[in-house]
Amino acid sequence: MTLEQAHNIQRRELMSLRAENKRLKKQASGLFPSEEKESLERRIRHLEQVIATNERKHEAARSHWKLTDERCYRLEMENLDLRKQVAHLSKENGLLLSRAEKAEAEVLMLNGTNKKLEKKINTNFENSSLPSSALPFRKKVPNSRKPTGRKPGAQPGHRAHIARRLSPTREPVHLPAPDRFSSDLDIYPTGRPISKQLVDIQIHVKVQDFIADEYRNRITGARLHAPFPDGIVNDVNYGPSIKALAFLLNNYYNVSISKTRQCISDLTKGVVTLSAGSICNLSSAFSAATESERAKIFSLLTHADVLYSDATVSNINGSRKAVILCTDKEQVLYQHMDHKGHEGLDRTPVKNFNGTIVHDHDRSYYSYGSGHQECLAHILRYLVGAMENESHLTWHKQMHSLIQKMIHTAKRNKSGIPKDKVKLLSEKYDSVLSLAAEEYLMHPPDKNYMDGYNLQKRMRDFKCDHLFFLTHPDVDYTNNICERGLRKFKRKQKQAVVLRSDSGAQHICDALTIIETARMQNKNVYDVVVSAFK
Repeated sequence: MTLEQAHNIQRRELMSLRAENKRLKKQASGLFPSEEKESLERRIRHLEQVIATNERKHEAARSHWKLTDERCYRLEMENLDLRKQVAHLSKENGLLLSRAEKAEAEVLMLNGTNKKLEKKINTNFENSSLPSSALPFRKKVPNSRKPTGRKPGAQPGHRAHIARRLSPTREPVHLPAPDRFSSDLDIYPTGRPISKQLVDIQIHVKVQDFIADEYRNRITGARLHAPFPDGIVNDVNYGPSIKALAFLLNNYYNVSISKTRQCISDLTKGVVTLSAGSICNLSSAFSAATESERAKIFSLLTHADVLYSDATVSNINGSRKAVILCTDKEQVLYQHMDHKGHEGLDRTPVKNFNGTIVHDHDRSYYSYGSGHQECLAHILRYLVGAMENESHLTWHKQMHSLIQKMIHTAKRNKSGIPKDKVKLLSEKYDSVLSLAAEEYLMHPPDKNYMDGYNLQKRMRDFKCDHLFFLTHPDVDYTNNICERGLRKFKRKQKQAVVLRSDSGAQHICDALTIIETARMQNKNVYDVVVSAFK
């Protein structure tokens, strides 16, 4: 009930009391006795006091109502002002929320970019497939061996590696004993000679003239002479030894053409000075002379039991081409192709190969051969990268230790790992991958780093190709032999800066094919090259 309603009720009660008082006075004027009249007068006075009290209460209530009404008015004005402030603040809050959402989206984007850059900065040849040559400002390249604290050199119990004594080509020089040895009575001969060698080399230039009498045909006028030996075409011709030396310096030891000329000139005291064109032509001449030998290597690799293959990129006048290497540890073949993949492999021994192929998870190789072994050196590097980028997970640490254990087990069991041991390692492999699935279910992979998640999927899908070496002791667990072989081509390309033609790149591949095959078979490289130029 409001104050106004209470006021109206009191007002109606007061009016009814006044009317009743008049009525009672009228009746009392001659109708009531004196006692009753006094009683009624007392009643009237009491009612008048009550009326006066109610009137005072009414006035107090009315003043209170006015005060309350003023206060309500002030509160309504304040409320209106607060509503305006709330509307302004709501609008400002909306603007701040939109700015906060934009800032949050920008922060997420920057965090993603930061993570990508962090991954890129931390990616190196130890935790990815990136070659060490791609880091020009790297520090000393470490290896995976732990320091033993021992001094370098031969260890106790091991035979020291010393220079091998050679058969003397001259009469020995006997050194006379000093005079003080014969005059000192405390010095006596032991009867045992002490021999030391001096080994040196000397280069001789051999020049031989071939002279043939000239004849002329009276009828045709043609000049005739006895045939010169093979290779004697120009006025001045160079023999196979000097060709082999120039060829090896330029094509295998990565010496520039100008420095090759200078080196040979200095060795011969300025007697022999080859032209740049002569040195350049040696590559094509060597390729033509060794064509049949390379075809034989191609055939032997096609019918090998285990084939190791890999590819790298070459730069031909700014265009990206490919070099594909195949080897069986006895023969090696370098081939320059326009592309990798099926288009390139169709011209290599891989096309008709029916044995086991060791490669670096190039999906093209899975269309060839009867078995596959993936390079575990790459897997170990990828696991190191996953450990660095996903430190909150544990599966990659366990898998890294397990693969290392598998490799050490294979090294200790050259003739083959026992079947029960293979089964145990395989079950452990599956359990680690199950742990990886559980961890990625609890901690989904970050979209900026999916390498670890993709790696565990790959290792699950290609389990047989990762563990093939456990049941085949003749198959290596890495493809490092190809990595080392391709590095030789990359060194030559870096020395040449850029190759000018496909034929020039193929000539380099032909040279490496013959030379590296000779090295694998423990042949003298110089003799092999000399025989090619004969």
